[in-house]
Amino acid sequence: MFVAAAESAALWRCKSCGKEVSNRWHHFHSHTAQRSLCPYCPATYSRIDTLRSHLRLKHAALLLKH
Repeated sequence: MFVAAAESAALWRCKSCGKEVSNRWHHFHSHTAQRSLCPYCPATYSRIDTLRSHLRLKHAALLLKH
């Protein structure tokens, strides 16, 4: 799914979309259909760690109640 980018040894080019990325694992999840849903608002995320960040930033007061 990835090939080494010619411009930098630290970057990878996605064969699916052509984007150059430094973290293949994170980018791979942007191409999957699975979504993590926020239980408090309509936001959805392709990665669970991004959802966790969203919850801490946007819904901290709600998290403290549980």
